[in-house]
Amino acid sequence: MKKILSLLMMITVAMTVKATDYTDRILVLVNGVGTEQTATITVSEHEGVYDLNLKNFVLMNGDQPMPVGNVELTNITPETSGKAIFLRASQDITIAEGDLEDVLFWLGPSLGELPVEVTAVVEGDKLRALINLDLMDMMGQLIDVKFGDELVTGKNYHVPNGNFEEWHTASESFMEPNAWHSFETATGTFALLAGHHLEKSGKGRNESVCARIYATSIFGIVANGTMTTGRMNAGSMVAADVKNNAYIDVSKTETDGNGDPYHVALCHRPDSLVMYVQFHQGTAIAEHPYATVSAVITDGTYYQDPEDKTYTNVVAKAADNKIAVTGNEWQRIAIPFVYTDNNVEPKTILITISTNADPGQGSENDEVLIDDLTLVYNSRLSSLNVEGFSPDKFDYVVAEEMSVEELAPVADGQGSYVLTTLEETEEGKCAVVKVFAEDLRASSTYTVRFGKGDDQPTAISPATVVNNATPSHFLYDLQGRKMGDACNKGVYVRDGRKVVIK
Repeated sequence: MKKILSLLMMITVAMTVKATDYTDRILVLVNGVGTEQTATITVSEHEGVYDLNLKNFVLMNGDQPMPVGNVELTNITPETSGKAIFLRASQDITIAEGDLEDVLFWLGPSLGELPVEVTAVVEGDKLRALINLDLMDMMGQLIDVKFGDELVTGKNYHVPNGNFEEWHTASESFMEPNAWHSFETATGTFALLAGHHLEKSGKGRNESVCARIYATSIFGIVANGTMTTGRMNAGSMVAADVKNNAYIDVSKTETDGNGDPYHVALCHRPDSLVMYVQFHQGTAIAEHPYATVSAVITDGTYYQDPEDKTYTNVVAKAADNKIAVTGNEWQRIAIPFVYTDNNVEPKTILITISTNADPGQGSENDEVLIDDLTLVYNSRLSSLNVEGFSPDKFDYVVAEEMSVEELAPVADGQGSYVLTTLEETEEGKCAVVKVFAEDLRASSTYTVRFGKGDDQPTAISPATVVNNATPSHFLYDLQGRKMGDACNKGVYVRDGRKVVIK
């Protein structure tokens, strides 16, 4: 009978606990120095809460592995933002021994209780997690763990090789940056006549490598230098002909000299494109003074820039066709994406950079230096239903308690995650709004405190005029700072009323 009861209990537990193993790449940063490996995190759900277990965690000490153990956080209350489930926790835990048979000693249990923080996102069949272990008191180390290939490499979120440090042989002895292409690998009838317009330069920011795009003259016709994440096509001798373009098509299987396809995967929704530029003209042309950059996010089906028709597969566009001569100074350019209502899912991004905004214009020896190109995902609010809201102001006080629906937080990022919790603190009730960038690289926290405290007036009533500078009660300036017993002439707040001191 006891065996039957035990079996029934085991079956009941198995039915109520849902566990999923996620095995993926992790980046382990010890005081900022990183090593990569593969690890497994088990996420278990039971009775509406979750446990998260980083199993058989190993630190690398040079080439030597240092087995730590199982890092497990328990009873995490889930939060949702769109289709994503967030698991956030800050707990003091004791790391348990792992279960690898060939490990004789696990370091974790000997460390005692440790503070651990985790932010994990379950979305679809993927898990991304940020785990922080504070070992400063015991080992002088801060350990940050990034779990998930997309977090570690930026895959599907960011453009590879945006710092242009990695190059491959494209044709003969000519080089192209990994994930980028120019006329060295162009298609089209006139590809062999297009010449060479791209090279590695040692003049990057902070004495680094960058990409140099340059114009040439062919039969007296200026050929703009162009670089793209897609593939160039030289289809006409007429510079402005749309047969001369950069294009993408994920159905094509050709690869470049590094074995990469002629497109860059992008499955998310960035808010802006940022890069650093130097633009020089060989000869100043007043009618055509600008270089240009454009970025188009599509669903991966065929698209070309410049367009030869109206395309319905576009998710968003960002463009700057007025990049002016910068001299020898690096200029930071930030270009916002404008999203369409085409209702298509992002699959790839086509970025095209050229030495002139007008095809076949400019001059021979025009050049654009490009470095540190990245996609930015916003992590601020664009609106919050409190008086005096500003995206750069993070603390508010309101007189009456408000619900999440009444606060109505709205993120300024296309794919940002917004989590709002109502909390009790020593100072009273408050709402905490946490905004995560879609790539989890940045976040912002807004706090709204409810109720009027003795030291914090929450509204300003009609003015009271005081004819001396020694008010009898707490006085605040218009920035909310408590003043002393005596104040200069001006406008202040006392007991929720405006006070004018003459």
